[in-house]
Amino acid sequence: MTRRTAGGYYAENNFGYQITAPNYRETFGLMKTIALATIGLAGAATLVLGGVTQPAHAQDCTYKVGSVLSLTGSYGAFGVPISKAAQLAVEQVNEARGDIGCELEYDVRDSQTQASVAVDSARKLIDLDGVTALVGPISSGITAPLLTSVTVEEDVLVIATASTSSTFTNMARDGETKGLFFRTLPADSLQAVATAKMAWDAGFRNPAIIYLNNDWGVNNQDEFAAAFEVLGGTVAEAVAYNADQASYRSEVNKALAGEPDSLYILSTPQDGLKIVREWVRFEGPGGMVLAQGMNDAAFTDSLDEELLADAWFITPGTPEPSSVDRLERDMQARWEISADGPGRGSGYDAGALIALAHVAAAINDDAHDGQTLAKYVRDLTGPEGEVFFADVEGYRQAIAMLQEGKKVRYVGPTGPVQFDEFGDVAVPFIGQQFRNGGYEDAMQISLDDVRTIKAQATEAN
Repeated sequence: MTRRTAGGYYAENNFGYQITAPNYRETFGLMKTIALATIGLAGAATLVLGGVTQPAHAQDCTYKVGSVLSLTGSYGAFGVPISKAAQLAVEQVNEARGDIGCELEYDVRDSQTQASVAVDSARKLIDLDGVTALVGPISSGITAPLLTSVTVEEDVLVIATASTSSTFTNMARDGETKGLFFRTLPADSLQAVATAKMAWDAGFRNPAIIYLNNDWGVNNQDEFAAAFEVLGGTVAEAVAYNADQASYRSEVNKALAGEPDSLYILSTPQDGLKIVREWVRFEGPGGMVLAQGMNDAAFTDSLDEELLADAWFITPGTPEPSSVDRLERDMQARWEISADGPGRGSGYDAGALIALAHVAAAINDDAHDGQTLAKYVRDLTGPEGEVFFADVEGYRQAIAMLQEGKKVRYVGPTGPVQFDEFGDVAVPFIGQQFRNGGYEDAMQISLDDVRTIKAQATEAN
């Protein structure tokens, strides 16, 4: 179905998402003037008439929760269900808000897992549709140019669904993100260290690493190697690869040259399949360590389970309490898919927190710019406040408490989300193995252990 909107035309694509295609003017200046005028008429949650502030209730307006995600390309297998989770969150908050503020609408753009496409898509959402907060990308290689080229400059909030590179922690530490970047999945500074602990406890002592040659892969393998050496191990070889190649024979042979006892694969599921097949073909050892996101059917369903007999998968743990059971119920009801997949819980959290920040701003007759929404995200995830869970009923309860001036604390499917000063979260981790067609929790990796190893690695370097 196609119809005209204030921003142009939209149609529902094959994924069931609304994809907007604006009518471009001959000059960007005219285009931006029209967009800003539209925002001024429809986007404000507080109207000032004759010097009197009007309450933000029952307004005929819409706020778009924008999203730039991989619906196609090398991360498409992750991006589609992550986007559905984020959309569900926005829909639920919109249902729960009643007549408070403006209607909330989710608008996703396909980055095609390409940085240039992501940057262009973000600009259109911001300049044409007045979006002030985005559910952010999966890939660190896409998030970095998005932040540096568009969102920080435009004062737009980004809550990334993954993008685990330590680069963003360093950017925040240096003030380069202006407090406008959060992520609902732990950074590599923790993930890679947890993976090193898992590999060591699994009995591996001299793994090779084959890693995707992007910001995520480079930083993760560096953090892993430093932590693994602190534990007493060595890295046989570390070999970078470029995505979407027909074969990885050369990279596998380089990795085998160091006579490793195992292989740590930092890749997408599609590339990981090719790497494993070449690894087996050239009689590499059976021990494997799989980066986060590889515990996905796109990888395991295409391999004989015997090949994964000594394979270990890392995944963030879910601290209690959590809303994971609620998300599973609601994802099945809305989309007939499971919430149990890489990034789906963190994608839901990102959509929910942006939507809730809009509602909180409306309750307080506040602005809806990126900095103000970021403030409300921190308010909703602080250490104090009455806990509420992530479903329509939980949101109704939270909104009622916010109207009474009470503090509330969000508990999502990933647990009680709490961001540090750099926008990062910290959780324990779980080592999984693939057994009888599913993933079994086989090892607990505590946050205290991860932090201790991280500190030792930092001191050693």
